[in-house]
Amino acid sequence: MILITSLLLLVVVTLLALAMFHGVGLEYRIAGNNMDKQRSLQAAESAQEYGEQWLIANAPQDYGAAEIWGIPCIAGNFTTATTPVMCSNSLESTLSGGNVGAVPWGGAGSSLGVSYNPGGDLTASTSGGQNTVAQLPVVYISRLGFEGASSVDFTVDAWSFGGSSSTVSVVESVYRVTYISSCGGCP
Repeated sequence: MILITSLLLLVVVTLLALAMFHGVGLEYRIAGNNMDKQRSLQAAESAQEYGEQWLIANAPQDYGAAEIWGIPCIAGNFTTATTPVMCSNSLESTLSGGNVGAVPWGGAGSSLGVSYNPGGDLTASTSGGQNTVAQLPVVYISRLGFEGASSVDFTVDAWSFGGSSSTVSVVESVYRVTYISSCGGCP
């Protein structure tokens, strides 16, 4: 009787140990996925901030010039671009289907937006490791429209993969440039 009780106790303890090891493995995978999501979000936000800083440094100095600033962008505008391009059309209108969440923007063969490597610290690699992402973050800047007679709104869109191409973050900000003195004949 003591032998049977001991064997049952041993089976119960073994099952508890197996369940505990399974739980630890699951928590390890959850932590890894969370870290990868944070990596993609931080890279996308870094590209977004770069686009906003570029916009501040390159915005026209008067409202009349801002009204006509930008070109209708297609994937061909970005093949050799190393700095952002000011687009007069929104990202949604440029993409087939208008789905900003489907990356890479423009499809696998072409790209909408400019790759950004913050400080040269990131490496594009699918094998993982410190400071690596599956593809460098991408930023797209477009003129959204006019607000009154002295402000122009812009959108800054960015996306980045994490360490694998199954983790992606897409961010967007609306940036308003207000001119202190408006021109006489502007709308």
